[in-house]
Amino acid sequence: MIIGIDVGGTHTDGVLLKRAADSDRRYIVVKTAKVHTERGNLLNSIFNILDRLTGTEEKRQIRRVVLSTTLAVNTILEEKYDPVALILIPGPGVNYESLKYGEENIILSAYINHRGKEVKGLSGNEIQEGLAYLSSRGIKNLAVVGKFSIRNPEQEKKVIEMARNSKYNFRAITAGHRLSGRLNFPRRVVTAYFNTAVTAIYEDFTRAVKEALEERGIEAGVFVLKCDGGTLPLDQSLQVPVQTVNSGPAASIMGTMALSRMKDRNDTAVVVDIGGTTTDIGLFIKGEPAFMPEGIEIDGCPTLVRGLFTVSIPIGGDSRIRIENGKLQIGPDRSGPAAAFGGPAPTPTDAFFILEHLHGNSAALSDHDIEASRRALSGLLGELDRREYRHNLGEYGRNKEGDILILARIIVELMTDKIVNRIRGILDRLQNRPVYTISELLRGAEIKPQTLLAMGGPAEVLLPLLAQKLQYRAELVPYPEVANAIGAAIASPTLTTTVRVDTASSYLDIVEEGIHRRLDAGEDYDLEEVEELARSWTRKRAKDENAEVEITEKE
Repeated sequence: MIIGIDVGGTHTDGVLLKRAADSDRRYIVVKTAKVHTERGNLLNSIFNILDRLTGTEEKRQIRRVVLSTTLAVNTILEEKYDPVALILIPGPGVNYESLKYGEENIILSAYINHRGKEVKGLSGNEIQEGLAYLSSRGIKNLAVVGKFSIRNPEQEKKVIEMARNSKYNFRAITAGHRLSGRLNFPRRVVTAYFNTAVTAIYEDFTRAVKEALEERGIEAGVFVLKCDGGTLPLDQSLQVPVQTVNSGPAASIMGTMALSRMKDRNDTAVVVDIGGTTTDIGLFIKGEPAFMPEGIEIDGCPTLVRGLFTVSIPIGGDSRIRIENGKLQIGPDRSGPAAAFGGPAPTPTDAFFILEHLHGNSAALSDHDIEASRRALSGLLGELDRREYRHNLGEYGRNKEGDILILARIIVELMTDKIVNRIRGILDRLQNRPVYTISELLRGAEIKPQTLLAMGGPAEVLLPLLAQKLQYRAELVPYPEVANAIGAAIASPTLTTTVRVDTASSYLDIVEEGIHRRLDAGEDYDLEEVEELARSWTRKRAKDENAEVEITEKE
């Protein structure tokens, strides 16, 4: 049996799957569960989901637990992380101002050249002064990035050693050379920044997962879903938590691919996962998910993290609604659950409940306080500028009940407009750039989706409205409330190995393994032999002699 868990900013979803009797590849859904995520107590959230999915008998049969999470991406989108400082070692020929990112930047004068040779050594005084300055600014989180550190990481390592041995108690520190084996200094800077930014919340997440599984007596391999739709052992993911930033959106893509049988359909479609905190948008082209081999964007900035093409926007069912200068604003923050569930502020979910009550959906009203939703929306009416919504308000002002109903409609209209406009913007942008799927580069491809696929708690309410505005065919993904957890559960491991041999200087780098050494006497390689070395090291790192290895780039 397999457990899939998706830890979102609002809800934690879970599924229990078992292998079908007639197939090694097909799984059957045994149980599903959904609980509220307690951000201050992730352990309790995971306890709750495990207890709903498993009894004594199931626990013995569980062989794998796979997790995905939107906690990291939500932390970035809501800007709820501590300040991060960058210590950069760029060398000559670089516009330093263009590299600066984040709260504070220290530029060191040392550098390594493109062959991995140290041209100018580090200055201890320069480093100490920089560390003292950052500490004086109250910064406890660092990223250290050298331009050619993947060809010689010693300067990065020395700076990190000095930071850790200093009196300043720095907490999270990222080494730029550990993030990717590919060159691209600006992308590496941004990737290192966000890796440090999400470290604290990711460490809390992994700690809670381990404690929960141990407490419940579940002995199984534990994996986390990465941005590329593949999995990684949980312990290994702690080294580079930024690889899981789009874990939740990737789970949505993987769930859609499996549950909607996209490969069999050869369909071009947009998929939206409407959560409580964010809405994740993905794209399928001819049945395959769009892919970003150079690296995903995080908060609009390109990184070195290879991944499925997804865009997360800070709007969801539990986004806080407020009035600013007479206008409705939805998100980007979330201050708690919907008012109907005891939350402190009105949300789109409250608007959904009011409209469901209008349509007599008694089943949807059984577990929440509709009067609390009405009171929350009523509190907005006094600040609303009627002139801004004169085309929507109709009989606004005739009676309070009617006003609340009109306001609920405006909120839903505004939310769907935000999602639709973002989808259109994404498609317009893709028309003018190369588009990749998992298997190929599509040059000059005309991307014209015909279908809108949706999942998530509010999907059933919003899907018809979104599809109508986009003029797409509407399709609800099976198991819409837990499809992302299913996507995580069925994913397979992936990893990347970068091997470089500099025959002129007789030097070998196997970057992700941390190997940087001189070639032994008589040791020599041509391109085919380097490819074989890459395959063998990939299988060794995967601990699978039969692992399928693909060479994605060579020169």
